[in-house]
Amino acid sequence: MHPSEYKEYTAEFNRAVGDHIAVWMRKLKRSGLEVSKVPHLTAVLIERPASMTWKRFKQILRSVLQPRRGSVLLFSHTTGRSFYCSNKGNMPGRFQRIGGTA
Repeated sequence: MHPSEYKEYTAEFNRAVGDHIAVWMRKLKRSGLEVSKVPHLTAVLIERPASMTWKRFKQILRSVLQPRRGSVLLFSHTTGRSFYCSNKGNMPGRFQRIGGTA
């Protein structure tokens, strides 16, 4: 894809569905994302089509997390912002911006 046609992210998953990277990478790809593995165990590069909304993107990422304790740390290459989503705690499934000012 041409750079303006997608947004690029690095994501680190913990306790994803099936606890196997191939399983949840396949699920992300089926949902319309381009996903490639990086050398770190549970980290991937994700390309989100510009036509996909942020809301839909978050839904897809949440769908591969284990319901009780899954989490993802997401870094945007476009904006430099970082987000954390965990199914533990008092705000399960909510993407929270970390670092910088909100």
